[in-house]
Amino acid sequence: MTSGLQLALALLRIAAGISLLGPGLLKLGWFAHPALEQSLAAWAQHSPNGMVTSYLHLIMPHHAALARIVAIGELGLGSLLVLGFLTPLAALLALVMVAQFHFASGAMFQGSYITGQNGLVYLLIYPVLIAGRAGIALGLDGILGRSLGRSAARPV
Repeated sequence: MTSGLQLALALLRIAAGISLLGPGLLKLGWFAHPALEQSLAAWAQHSPNGMVTSYLHLIMPHHAALARIVAIGELGLGSLLVLGFLTPLAALLALVMVAQFHFASGAMFQGSYITGQNGLVYLLIYPVLIAGRAGIALGLDGILGRSLGRSAARPV
């Protein structure tokens, strides 16, 4: 992989991490006052299909715990991506978290999901980060990999 491609993946990884950190910081108040219930109820009222409605009714009783998990997920996974630490795992978990949001909100069932400026493109960033080993350049994964590689290559 060229150093230019590694740098581009690193910048994409950092941007994806920042895009999670910002909303996560806004949700810090959810630890004291979980505010997810209103969103879930609104999504259920305007659900695009029965599958989403069933899913929302399944998770609504757990809204307080889920609100805290969302805040922790956005902050934690965003931080890991910015730092380039445990990048494949962080990107996989971010993919699952973002896909859950897009499914529950009904966004992925709208035409603008494919043609809009967010939706599908945002979701597809994470598999690119996983496959591209995006933590190598400008990330702790690369630093640790190089230092562990050197110490493993030394004769004892």
